[in-house]
Amino acid sequence: MTPTFRKAALRGATSLTAFALLCGTAQAQDATAPAPAASEGADDVIIVTGSITRNPAAATASPVVSITSDDLEKRGIKTVADTLQTLTANNAGTIPASWSGNGFTTGATAPSLRGFNNAYTLTLFDGMRTAYYPLADDGQRNIVDINSMPGSIVDRVDTLLDGASATYGSDAIAGVVNVISKRQIQGLHLDASMGVSQRGDGDEQRINGTYGYGDLDDQGFNIYANFEYQKNAAMDLSARKGPWSTADQSSICGGPTDGCLTNNVRNGIQADGGYGGIQSTIVPFVQPFTQDATGAYVAQGDYQMLNPSAGCGRLNALTLTPEQQQNATVVGTPSVVCQQDLTNDYEAYTARTKRIGGTLRGTVRLNDLTEAFLMFNYYNVTTANRMAPSGWTGRTAAGGDRVTISQIYLPAYVCANGVGTLSGEANNILSGTGCDASNGTLNPNNPFAAQSQSARLLGMPDMPRYTYTNAKTYRISGGVDGSFGDGWDYMIGATASEVTLDVTNTGYINAQGLMDAVAQGTYNFMDPSANSAEAIQGVFPDQHKRATSKLAQVMATLSKDVFELPGGMVNVAIQGQYRYESINNPSSNAPNDVNPADRYYGINAIGVKGHRDVWSAAYEISVPIVDEFRVKADGSYDHYSTGQENFAPKFEAEFQPIDEIKLRGTFTKGFRAPNLNESFQLPSTGYITSTINCSNAAFQSFCDAHASNPGYYEGGYSVGITSAGNPDLKSEKSTSYTFGAVIQPTRNITLTVDYWRTKIKNLITSVNPTDELYAAYYGNNGQVNMPGITVTQGAPDPENLGALPLIGEVGSSFQNANSMLGKGIDVSGSAYFGLTDTITWRTNATASYLIRLQQDIDGTINRFDGSLGGCNWTSCSGAPRFRASWQNTLDFADTTSVTLTAYYTSGYSSTASDAGGTYKDCEASAAAGQLVTYPDSGRAVQCHGPSTFNLDGHAETKIADGKFTLYADVMNILDGKPKYDPNAAYGIYNFNAAWQGSLFMGRYFRIGAKVDF
Repeated sequence: MTPTFRKAALRGATSLTAFALLCGTAQAQDATAPAPAASEGADDVIIVTGSITRNPAAATASPVVSITSDDLEKRGIKTVADTLQTLTANNAGTIPASWSGNGFTTGATAPSLRGFNNAYTLTLFDGMRTAYYPLADDGQRNIVDINSMPGSIVDRVDTLLDGASATYGSDAIAGVVNVISKRQIQGLHLDASMGVSQRGDGDEQRINGTYGYGDLDDQGFNIYANFEYQKNAAMDLSARKGPWSTADQSSICGGPTDGCLTNNVRNGIQADGGYGGIQSTIVPFVQPFTQDATGAYVAQGDYQMLNPSAGCGRLNALTLTPEQQQNATVVGTPSVVCQQDLTNDYEAYTARTKRIGGTLRGTVRLNDLTEAFLMFNYYNVTTANRMAPSGWTGRTAAGGDRVTISQIYLPAYVCANGVGTLSGEANNILSGTGCDASNGTLNPNNPFAAQSQSARLLGMPDMPRYTYTNAKTYRISGGVDGSFGDGWDYMIGATASEVTLDVTNTGYINAQGLMDAVAQGTYNFMDPSANSAEAIQGVFPDQHKRATSKLAQVMATLSKDVFELPGGMVNVAIQGQYRYESINNPSSNAPNDVNPADRYYGINAIGVKGHRDVWSAAYEISVPIVDEFRVKADGSYDHYSTGQENFAPKFEAEFQPIDEIKLRGTFTKGFRAPNLNESFQLPSTGYITSTINCSNAAFQSFCDAHASNPGYYEGGYSVGITSAGNPDLKSEKSTSYTFGAVIQPTRNITLTVDYWRTKIKNLITSVNPTDELYAAYYGNNGQVNMPGITVTQGAPDPENLGALPLIGEVGSSFQNANSMLGKGIDVSGSAYFGLTDTITWRTNATASYLIRLQQDIDGTINRFDGSLGGCNWTSCSGAPRFRASWQNTLDFADTTSVTLTAYYTSGYSSTASDAGGTYKDCEASAAAGQLVTYPDSGRAVQCHGPSTFNLDGHAETKIADGKFTLYADVMNILDGKPKYDPNAAYGIYNFNAAWQGSLFMGRYFRIGAKVDF
């Protein structure tokens, strides 16, 4: 970069636009950029990358964390997603990879800065926006999938940690993540690696290559092309021994009066030797029934195997003692049953994932003052997510008229025109009608058909459910920045992107397909392996959908130094911007008004279709009053075609009384307009986990009514939270400020400390079940009279069809609630020491402490800091108070380096006040059913979630004059193990996947090589 162009670019870097951030601060691939000559004002220049201070935290009044590509390499980090997961200010955690199969944003991930949810973090790519992922997190929050960002061309990841809504527009209340690609690359660069865990699984293959030609300084242009490939194997929960690998929790016992947790293995024996009654497995059992004069089904014998010659197959055959059989709660339990551990057999922890990407970028110097670039990105991410099969009995998903099949009676006769019907007291008993001896044949699936008896079917298909995602991101961006006339600087940028997501669900039961198969005999329940592809598709029809998201953005900035003050030139900048956003996400399980039974068990019905235009005008005034005191004022006016408009101001100040200390502060009035899902979403349901505590008087009558089948409610149950779009929502408004200090006692040491506080009003939320709601439902026979809220019953107890069912869904439209408050402290320190002539030590540490995080809804305070809440947006990952990382690198003669990086996340209270618990009150939360409790005493199994410590290592050496680099990573050097946590992540894993995912993997090795010509 020539001195003339550098000066112009640095002047432009003071402007407010995101595009300015790209063009004014992004440096070349070189590790260190040369400083400008003194005649060009070197004393006034702070270069963010390769700066004199060596720490970008000193370059702005706003707190910024910048992680360079070199930092990432030395931490063994290969993806942007992993980068943000280790960011200490990511207090609520990035959506972990394990949620790929269980979460709403299947296949995608996004950060949640400051403990707020991911709706408040704006993610940029080279300073500009990119299209949302078509699926919204929790059916509400639109996110940018950071998996779609190419990691091998990242120059650095900058995270702005103050309310930046005035600078960047809506979505940036908690902060901004800006992934910055390399401005120019020269020569050929190849990088290949392979990884595997110490236990021989979790294998990974990566390769990327880049070729660039041209030198911007000497030749006036540069063009480079990049590709990258990554493949990660799936990881099952059964891969690691522990309470997470099995449904049997009966080894978790308390004191003498507590009892032990439930053995949830199908047909498992409890710790006290008890047996609850026959349960469904992949081995089908049937029981003979006849109908009396009223049409009621009357048992004529015990259950027996539908196919006795096959026995229990690969399952464990269990012979019950006479006492166990006699005391079984399910009438008709046979003497021999089959045991199955669904967690061990089917449940995956992470999905099989493949990423393929390509980038083409060209940059040209039009003259000494003008530079232009054009870049095209393509990224394809595919995932395969496996889950256990559902039982033959079940319920179609929320989001339309629901059909429940609680009991299945295989008829004596089947025929081609048979019609499966639902009958019974709750209209959920499935039987076949329309077939008899005159028009049909004896049912081959019913061993009692010759006696004119029906066969009650108990079982599930031996067919895991899969969700396959195929996300393709297309993005083109370009821009020009330069100067003209008498010191006018300008920048013009544009981008367009589209995400196309294909989703395929297999192995999910279609209720109408099941009803037809029962009545017509088209599916072989006795020997499922004999079914044709047509018969399988009849009951489990593959479900396909394509969802798309689009974004286009155009922005322009004009800035000028207008007059000089003692501290330097006053700069004024203005910006105009337009963008278009749209999402078309059709429902995978849409309501069917013609035939409500023609829908699936278990596939979420979420759907949204909407678009909007956004116009913005903004300004920035930078005023260096004196060398020691500088101020800056920003403001942005945004208008949305959906009816929202807002003006957001921001003020910054820096005071440097001495060279070694700089004080800084910011104040921002921000906003977040309702996103596309919040405005246009069809009624969609997410789930939280609740429990029934029979020692609590509020649940006593319910427990008494279901005493013959405690398995119906034991171990917790899912409550659906159904939310619909609301076009009348108001924008959320925020007030944020930060103040802190940058201390540089010497050139090679930098320390920062910053206090931050953000309050959001008009909070957009879904309905929040309260103790009052639960008490009303279970104490008033399911009747809840609360304004704006509807409560529906769940699936009936198949053994007690007349009893009150569990709560099914709690529904309302999205609403503006009161407020959200967060505050905390961030600290960082970095240093660079020459130990000898050939050995240097670089150290960098960051830490974040969350002082307060709470939600105020109509005067009810839900506090989350240091607890497992808020479950409604962290999926019960929690908001730990303290997170820290510390990276240390020893460089030997610029050819070899060794790095150790330590990560720490503090423990937390297991209470979650937005899921029925009481903040940091373990006893009250247990009584309310929010915590997992011991069955005999009702005492909480765990009141405090564990802390997490992890240590990663990286070593590399250059050979052949630096043209070849060999490197090795050892992740989780200490081979730490995850710690038991039955409350985290809705109890799916029995550990907290957001913080302890790397511990579940165990010690992990990666070796690789790089070629640079």
